[in-house]
Amino acid sequence: MNILANYLRKQTIKTSLVVLLLLFLLMVGTLFTSTLRTIARGILPPELLFIELSLRSIDVLAILVPLSFYLGVLISLSQMYRNQEAVMMHAIGWSSKDVLRALMPLMWLVFVLMLVVSLVISPQAARLSKELTTQANESISLMGLTEGKFQKFFSNEGVIFVEKIDAERQRVENVFANIYHPERIDTLTAEYGYQFEENDQKYVALFNGYRNEGRPGSNAYKMMQFERNDIMLPDLDQEIAALDEKSKLTIELLRSDELRDQAQLHWRLSPAFSVLILFILAVSLAKTSHREAKFINLVLGILAYIFMVNLLTIGHSMLEQGKLSIGLGLWWVYFIIGSYALWRIHRLDGPKVPALMTVKASKSTI
Repeated sequence: MNILANYLRKQTIKTSLVVLLLLFLLMVGTLFTSTLRTIARGILPPELLFIELSLRSIDVLAILVPLSFYLGVLISLSQMYRNQEAVMMHAIGWSSKDVLRALMPLMWLVFVLMLVVSLVISPQAARLSKELTTQANESISLMGLTEGKFQKFFSNEGVIFVEKIDAERQRVENVFANIYHPERIDTLTAEYGYQFEENDQKYVALFNGYRNEGRPGSNAYKMMQFERNDIMLPDLDQEIAALDEKSKLTIELLRSDELRDQAQLHWRLSPAFSVLILFILAVSLAKTSHREAKFINLVLGILAYIFMVNLLTIGHSMLEQGKLSIGLGLWWVYFIIGSYALWRIHRLDGPKVPALMTVKASKSTI
């Protein structure tokens, strides 16, 4: 039995590594293109290309490793069914539960690996990436902005949006900014803007735009048109830009009472627990026969994976918005998928068959 269990693990490891390598090469190519585009826009200096690519690749592993292990188990077991190997295993008394037990040590190894990656390594990589990017943004003087995306401005005191970044002319174009003050809110639009420094203090100069000042809940609003409007930027030399929940260490999330931090903690646990649930699901979906389409199990497996990821994403969003209890977290997703997978395994194995009784063959005379 140990020989058969080792054979199962060996086949699963080989298939999972091949799938992981293919998916990782695909994702690294996408990340490489995205990072090059960021450098071309002047948002990131060229010398940080491979550092940023390496740090972002670590975050990708939290997605690819559970998926690769899931597909590795599903593909290897499905192939064994088509080659009649699994049929022979069942013939000698192995059930789907025995397959689970044989692959369980491998699953726990991947489970622990994902806990370390998602709770320790990935947050450290995200923090380092944010700090390097923030420091680099100061040197290239484009305020650390990204085209076509609303971003925090003055930490939590407002948001800013730029339609285009002109790296050659060192300016941003079609700017929208919403800045919060204790007594009012300022909304600004401008045709373009520059960043400059005066008396060791950084400013952004906006040109050809409008400024709308007002107090929320009242009619005391006034609009002004301007040719130039200078806004003082926070001093990033003393403090790196505020870290978002993705860049916070896990111990900081555990100590935090903020809803977004607690939701992020549940999200960080999802890769490891996804390994556990997807492992059971893969075994339950692996059984196939020659009468079925060749890749039907793989198609069903991918659809099930997409369904689970969508549930996790929706659950994470609802946790951040306070629509789900933090105590409930994302456990309900694991319960739904895990219950379905266990039900399928129980159905595949069927009722327990009593021990075979020896029957004496009767001799027949001609």
